[in-house]
Amino acid sequence: MSDLTNSSEGGTPLGLPEWRRRILDRTVLAGALLGPLAYVPSLWLSAREHLWGLVVLDTLLYGWILLLALRPGWPYLLRASSVVAMVLLMALVLGPATGLRETALVWLEFASIAAALFLSRRSAYAVFGISLLALLALTAFMQSPSAPLGSPAWMGWVVTACNAVVIGGTVTLALTVLLRGLEDTNLSLVQKAEDYRQAEAARQRREAELRRSQSMELMGTLASGITHDLKNILHPILALTAMARDELEPGSSAHQLLGDVLAAAERGTDLTQRILAFSRPRTTQRQRIPVEAVIDEVGRLLRPTLPSSVRIRVAVDQPLAQVEAQSIELHQVLLNLATNAAHAMRTTGGELLIRHRWVSAGEIAIEVLDEGIGMNEATLARAFEPLFTTKSELEGTGLGLPLSRRIVEGLGGTLVLSSAPGKGTVAEIRLPAVPQEALPQA
Repeated sequence: MSDLTNSSEGGTPLGLPEWRRRILDRTVLAGALLGPLAYVPSLWLSAREHLWGLVVLDTLLYGWILLLALRPGWPYLLRASSVVAMVLLMALVLGPATGLRETALVWLEFASIAAALFLSRRSAYAVFGISLLALLALTAFMQSPSAPLGSPAWMGWVVTACNAVVIGGTVTLALTVLLRGLEDTNLSLVQKAEDYRQAEAARQRREAELRRSQSMELMGTLASGITHDLKNILHPILALTAMARDELEPGSSAHQLLGDVLAAAERGTDLTQRILAFSRPRTTQRQRIPVEAVIDEVGRLLRPTLPSSVRIRVAVDQPLAQVEAQSIELHQVLLNLATNAAHAMRTTGGELLIRHRWVSAGEIAIEVLDEGIGMNEATLARAFEPLFTTKSELEGTGLGLPLSRRIVEGLGGTLVLSSAPGKGTVAEIRLPAVPQEALPQA
């Protein structure tokens, strides 16, 4: 009965369906309610024949049935095994003690059926084998002068016993096959439901990817269409404002105001350049880039700009990795992610960690971790939407994360964010790495 060795307290053992527990519960309840129909006559007969041991046994067994009915939360295997053992015990004791072989025969039949219902198929076959041995013992043990070997009374018992064996064996076999079929059908339905759930989740992911791709394509088309007009508008503003500012006395209020106009126009020009970078595909030649060098460079660049409450730490795994990319691409992605991480820790402080680790022989992960305010599910779901940002207008454009994701996917990798309010954010980049055997040996 190896399939019953693992059990969960209060439920069915691992590998057995929940409906077996319900069958056991109903059987125990029926035994508790209908038990007096067998208990009272047996008690009366045993007392009349002065079979006090049988009186005690009947009382203990019926009391155990009542206890099992009142304790449905007990471990399933304990309850099921004790019921089967109790039925076997009744059969093995009742016949020799009272001479009622036919009554013992009924309990023997029920023992194998109970094992098929409550336990495993192997258990049912084992109990049926025990019942056969007990039946042979009853036949040999309960000989009497009134029923010698070969007499009609003895032959009547043999015929009754053989019929009982055929009926009990057939019912036991049929039950085990039926229940096995039900279990297989249940497992098949569960598997089909799980397959459907996974297929539906995959379909939803594909639809989300399609919507994102269409959104990116729309943004690219829109950016390409309006960038030229924006440049035509900004160019005369910059030129005329600079000319007018040069004619004014430095330090005057008008000179300062025109300086603000120039700064705003330059931010607009920078925005158009970002939109162009977002919308145009990159066709630059890639080369092998040492990942740790880019991480170190980003760390050195950020360290002087961070507030004193934010600490930056860089960690790289061994052996060192290289990827096929443009240095400026990887640098831009890490700088975007690290800048966002530093911004999230402006009020909380903490450590900003940039690290590289090997995922497998051909894949690396670059992670940017912060201890900032984190993001809720709604913000996290929109993090990669173009132009979506939680920063102020002067601090962010909503293009950093979408551009970073586009660059990473262009390199054959993935960029995933995980975050929770108050628990910081982890940005994980996974990229195919240059195999170690392909690197020049030092």
